[in-house]
Amino acid sequence: MKKLAKHLKHYLPLLGILIIGGVGFVNFSYDKQFQAAIVISTALSYFVWGLIHHYLHRDLHIQVVLEYLAIAILGVVVVFSLLFGA
Repeated sequence: MKKLAKHLKHYLPLLGILIIGGVGFVNFSYDKQFQAAIVISTALSYFVWGLIHHYLHRDLHIQVVLEYLAIAILGVVVVFSLLFGA
């Protein structure tokens, strides 16, 4: 239980970022440009959270940075293709 409590303070902000991004995306379904801004903001927040998280755990390496960047870009590309696709 202590292990869960220790890690919870690190993952709650990530959960908050993703929930706020999802709620914003759904609430502004009438405005595709604002949805795009929300998706980019959420991806950027996810990327920055990952950097801070691994920096605090002292395991931040270039591979970790590239992995978080790749996942953030992939998420943006997938959502944009669904949002602006034919």
